[in-house]
Amino acid sequence: MGRTHLSAVFLVALVLVLSLPVDSLHAVVVHQLEIFTDNGSYYDSPDMDLYVEVADRDSHVDFTFHNESLIDSSIARIYFEGGPFLSIADIIGGPGTSFSQSAKPSNLPAGNLLEPSFVTTHELSFDSDPPAPKNGINPGEWVMTTFDLINGGTFLNLVDELNTGALRIGVHVVGLPKGSGESAITTPEPTTLFLLGLGALALLRKRRA
Repeated sequence: MGRTHLSAVFLVALVLVLSLPVDSLHAVVVHQLEIFTDNGSYYDSPDMDLYVEVADRDSHVDFTFHNESLIDSSIARIYFEGGPFLSIADIIGGPGTSFSQSAKPSNLPAGNLLEPSFVTTHELSFDSDPPAPKNGINPGEWVMTTFDLINGGTFLNLVDELNTGALRIGVHVVGLPKGSGESAITTPEPTTLFLLGLGALALLRKRRA
């Protein structure tokens, strides 16, 4: 997206935000989940579109995982690394999904290939209930994990940690064509502008090129 076009879109989004009631405003940031393994030639594939929305809910934060891929795929496991301000509160599965806390394996598959290696924070992991491809996050589906903010942490602390890589989120994707599986993590920079307000998020959310 060009800089001029992005600026114009941001101005439209700002107008939408300013027209919203004060009690409907909240902060949202979106991070793409980028595949870093290459087990089935899906690394950097335009057919894969995985992302997480991070939303401020005052005393807690919602992480909503989406799969908008154009091919068969299922997010079967979710892992958090870091996050000293997070304490798990709830898991809400969208239609067609079913997740539980404590993923197996306990660490992100192939996470040791990253620099630094991905090491899952104790108890901050989730996986789909059997059978994984069916109950995981398939195209068009979502799952939301809700965390209480602890240790004096704020939403802005989390945004900063995501942008610097101090907090990383990894997912394991299964059910790809030919039966392969891939791992993906959040990128250090958000792929959507930091927004205030419901509705404006959809305006700036775009598919990866």
